[in-house]
Amino acid sequence: MAYGNDVTVYVEDIAGDQGGGMPGPWWMSPDVDIPAHSGTAFQGPNDVQIRVHAHEEPFLDEKIVAEVYVCRPSLAMSPTVDSVRIDPGNLLFRPPGVAGTEPIASFAGGTLTFAWTPGSAATAPDGPGHRCLILRAFPQSVTPPNSPFTVPAEQHEAQRNIEILATTKMQADMSRGGAGTPEDPRRRESGTGLWWEALETVGAGPRGRRFVVWAFDPNPEEHIPRGILRDLKKAKIRTISKEPPAQATIEIVGARGHEIDPGKLVGQRRFARRSGVGDGIFAERLLLGAATLELGPRKPAEVVLRFDHSNLDERTALVLHAAQFDERGEAEGGMTIVAIAPTDP
Repeated sequence: MAYGNDVTVYVEDIAGDQGGGMPGPWWMSPDVDIPAHSGTAFQGPNDVQIRVHAHEEPFLDEKIVAEVYVCRPSLAMSPTVDSVRIDPGNLLFRPPGVAGTEPIASFAGGTLTFAWTPGSAATAPDGPGHRCLILRAFPQSVTPPNSPFTVPAEQHEAQRNIEILATTKMQADMSRGGAGTPEDPRRRESGTGLWWEALETVGAGPRGRRFVVWAFDPNPEEHIPRGILRDLKKAKIRTISKEPPAQATIEIVGARGHEIDPGKLVGQRRFARRSGVGDGIFAERLLLGAATLELGPRKPAEVVLRFDHSNLDERTALVLHAAQFDERGEAEGGMTIVAIAPTDP
């Protein structure tokens, strides 16, 4: 096993899953976040909060190490490829029954908060702007793996991949397109006239074919943490769009790959059954696009999602989900983008 033989320590992908995984967007873990501005790092100190749990049995008689990694907006991530560990290196929890002053990792979970100051380069994995967080926790005697994270299948790992994307009707090329924060809203790409989000990714297993799909979510109250919905209300967002964007495309950069008809994936029964594509948040009627690409664990590629949401009314937001799967339909990474209706310059 990647984390020794431990089955006691866990972090949750979805609140209440006890490390076992549950259907739904598992990439919005409640156990790792920057609570003041979820998933977004600003210049200066940012408080990162983590939570770690432990089953009562088998009994664990040693303390628990926690690590936190950060990356640019991403699907699948790796501890050794284009990511940075940002925790102070001394985060410890203890199971019930083990003496100490550390927070107790129990069914409810113990929490720790540490301050992280990002670098000044927005292009760096640990720079300011929208960022993806990975938490992993394991017994002190265990040496963690250096292979890519396998969050949906691994009870010791959790991921926080969500961004609220502020947009403007101004145009610019991607290099000057804006971070997507309220202070620096995302501009329309001058070449295509579309808004965009570029997601990094790696293969969680051996090199081979992967699939990326994305869809719009007309009922996000069922899937998005309440805190995010609360932040949208504070931003004076009145409604969530029940209609998809007027246009959507997907492009692969840095790897062999191309856009495909998402209906072909729905038609592959084994893949659809394992991945859930065709149902839930990736129901066929909600799918916007799909792509196939060749990925391995060492070299990252980029998935560029482009869309035109100028059909949205003012003070409306569009919720988009993206996910990556291997050929068998096993999930490897995911991301949620909340794109706010573009405003005039």
